[in-house]
Amino acid sequence: MNPDGTELHPSRYRKGRTMTVQTPRDEYPADYPVSPPWAQETETPPWADGHHAEAPAWPGNHQASGYPAETPAWPGRQQTTGHQAEAPAWPSQQTTGPHAEVPAWLAGHVQEAGTEELEPLPFGGAVPPYGSPENRHGQLLVRFPHAVLGEARPEAPSWRPVVAWTFFLSVLGVVPAMRRSSRARAYGRPRAPYWIAFVATLVAGAAFWSFLIADVVVPIQRSSAESAATEAVQSKVLGDGRIEEAVGTKVKSGGCAPAGVRDDDGLRPYNCTFQLADGRSASVHIKADSRGNWETVR
Repeated sequence: MNPDGTELHPSRYRKGRTMTVQTPRDEYPADYPVSPPWAQETETPPWADGHHAEAPAWPGNHQASGYPAETPAWPGRQQTTGHQAEAPAWPSQQTTGPHAEVPAWLAGHVQEAGTEELEPLPFGGAVPPYGSPENRHGQLLVRFPHAVLGEARPEAPSWRPVVAWTFFLSVLGVVPAMRRSSRARAYGRPRAPYWIAFVATLVAGAAFWSFLIADVVVPIQRSSAESAATEAVQSKVLGDGRIEEAVGTKVKSGGCAPAGVRDDDGLRPYNCTFQLADGRSASVHIKADSRGNWETVR
C-alpha cells in the first residue's frame, strides 16, 4: 500500500507504479445535465401563472409591465413594439393564390403541376420486364454486356437435324423445325436458322427428288415393264401354234426382240426369229401389246 492510501495493482508490483482513483467532489459534474429541482416537485413554476418577474433595468433596456423588454434598435433593423418584426416576403413567396407565381424568365420552362392519381404498386414494388433498359439490376459493368450475358445461356439446338429430316421427309420436316425453334426461344437464342434451313432444304430436296424420279426411277420402271411385256409376247408366239401352222413344221426354238417404241395405241413392233425342226430358220414381224397379244404385220 502506498503512503497516500492507494493500493498497488497486483500486476505492477515489480514496476513500482501506482494507480490512483479520483472521486469527483461535486455531486453533479458539469459534463452531465441534471434536471432542475422544480422538475421533481408538484408546485407550479414561478412563470406558469402568467406573470413574469420584473428584471432590473439596465442601460438600453426599457422596462415594461407584463411584456418582455424591448430590444433596442440598431442600424439595419426596424424598431418593434412587443412583437417580432415581420420579414419581407421573398419574390418567390409573394403569392395571391394557392400556387406561387412563376417569374417571367421561367415562364417558358416551368409547367404547372397537375394532380394525377396513381395506382397502388404491388407488394415489393414494380419490377421492369426482362430485357427492359430500366432493368439494370445485376447487369455486368462491361462495354458489351449482351455479348457477355449470351455466354451464360445454354447453347441453341443444332439446325442440321432439320436439314436431314426435311430432305428425306419433305414437308414433315416442319415438326423438328418447330420443336428446335421453340427450345432456342426458351434459351434466348434466335429461331431464324431453323426455318431458313427448313425452307432451303425443302426447295432443294423437291428439285433433287423430282430430277431423280423423272430421269432415273421412271426409265428404270419402264425398262422393267417392257422386259416383262417382251417375255409375254415371246411366250405367246411360241405357244399358240400359229407360227408352226404357217411354216408347216415344228418350231425348235425362237425369240422376239423389240423393233421400236410403243405407239399411242399401246402396240409395239417386234422381230421374231425361229429355228425349225428341219433345220431351216424363219422370221416374222409382229406388233403386240404389253399383255402379249400379237398380230402379224405385212
